[in-house]
Amino acid sequence: MSASGPADCYLAAADGLLIGRGPAVGGWWPKACACLIRLALETAIDGYWQRHVPAVAAYGSGRTKLLLLRRRCDRGLVREAAYAWGTLSQATHHHPYELAPTHAELRRLHSSVSAIVSRL
Repeated sequence: MSASGPADCYLAAADGLLIGRGPAVGGWWPKACACLIRLALETAIDGYWQRHVPAVAAYGSGRTKLLLLRRRCDRGLVREAAYAWGTLSQATHHHPYELAPTHAELRRLHSSVSAIVSRL
């Protein structure tokens, strides 16, 4: 399996939810989809660190690993990854006063994370 293999699996599952092929999760599908996309991003970041600096991969939270990318990767890539991670993190937490992300928002985040995964 390639380094981005697990991330690709998460993205494929999220795509299935976006096109209506995924499992029936009722009204929770947007949050489930956001969670899968975020898992893909975090898995790709972990894979990057495992290939380049294994000590970083074994340390800390996903947020820490994301912040450390600033010293090693293109600024645009890191900015895009930070935005996607923050937006997806917000979307995956339950807040009764906020709406779930829309299909269009999730599709855009899916596309963005797909591009990030391929660049990492």
